[in-house]
Amino acid sequence: MFKFDFQLDDEEEDESLHILIHSQSSKATNSALPLSSDDNVDKRCHHITLEELIKSLPEEISYSPLSLPFIQTPILRRDLYDARFQLYNKPNDENSASKEGGENEDDGEKYVDAQTDLIPGLYEGGLKSWEGGVDLVEVLSSVGDNQSEEKVGEWIRGASVLEVGCGTSLPTHYLLRSLLSTPSSSSSSSSSIKTTFHVQDYNSLVLSLVTLPNLVLAALPFLKPEVLHAPQDEEDVEDVIPDLESPGNLALSPALVEAFQNLLVERGIDLKFTYGHWTGLADDLVKDGKGYDLVLTAETIYAEESNASLLEVLRSGARKGDKGNAKESIGLEDSLGDLKVNDDDWQKKPLSESAQGLTLVAAKVLYFGVGGGLSAFLDRVENDGGWWKGVKNWTKGVGRKVVQVGW
Repeated sequence: MFKFDFQLDDEEEDESLHILIHSQSSKATNSALPLSSDDNVDKRCHHITLEELIKSLPEEISYSPLSLPFIQTPILRRDLYDARFQLYNKPNDENSASKEGGENEDDGEKYVDAQTDLIPGLYEGGLKSWEGGVDLVEVLSSVGDNQSEEKVGEWIRGASVLEVGCGTSLPTHYLLRSLLSTPSSSSSSSSSIKTTFHVQDYNSLVLSLVTLPNLVLAALPFLKPEVLHAPQDEEDVEDVIPDLESPGNLALSPALVEAFQNLLVERGIDLKFTYGHWTGLADDLVKDGKGYDLVLTAETIYAEESNASLLEVLRSGARKGDKGNAKESIGLEDSLGDLKVNDDDWQKKPLSESAQGLTLVAAKVLYFGVGGGLSAFLDRVENDGGWWKGVKNWTKGVGRKVVQVGW
């Protein structure tokens, strides 16, 4: 059975999870499934609107909090077993292939309970949360003052963000929540100042089963209590507000979904969703030509065969500006310790005012069983005419880094 390494699986979530994130050693094996020929893979990408994706939401979801030591409020994530339940209990007439370019629900059943996190050409591990996504949240949280999400929200407001290979989309979840945490008085007047969050995953089912539900959960603290569920006669409206630090259930009523959409409009937030191959995404980004202020990706360099198309996305996705000038070398036995986030310009002023787009890549030094690794990836960045610089480094357990790349 192949595993990338440890993941933040539902069975691993408890109050001490944040300790495991930075201390657990690799459990990966060398028995990876053989990579399929890229020639047989559909290289298109497909865009789906929020309104279309909302139709896939169930009537109710269950969620659990992910407590992290560097943020004050846990991140709420949909439970993986609940996503499985939704998939398995769809009516038969909904288990057929969806619109052109869509994903067959039967294919989802092949991987949602598979004993592997990688089925080349079918599934790329998007249903689970990986520690690289947590690492990006930690780096992004450093923008705030004393772990202030409002500071992060002010930093991201008015910017455009692309998360590549989003999966459960922890970084976008955190940024959306941070933006919504800014005082409504300062952002209600900024509904004309648009903030865009564009999330992409290989699988459309990942977007519907975990990505969108998690983004709804990110907005949960900012919805009016009465849309959560109608209070009983004997309880106050405040009593219906969920405990955001405990597991719970959320009824996705039409009123709640509408309130979620209205909140996005009121705060000038645009959500975009894309699934499919990176080659198609890169082509679309080139055609669009605008670029994003922030491009994020985590745990996406595990297969060297796909790095070329990933680099095309990263190079085409970031907004162009003055080239940076930063290079440094990396070794597999890096012993520099836990580096602090550099006090760079991108942390000092609103992201939308930066001279060029910022691209952050979170990855392990090595991916056992599939041959990918950070050193080979960064060599490829340099050979492609790019540069990179280290942002943060973790050496306990499996070595991990967040790096900034650019061209």
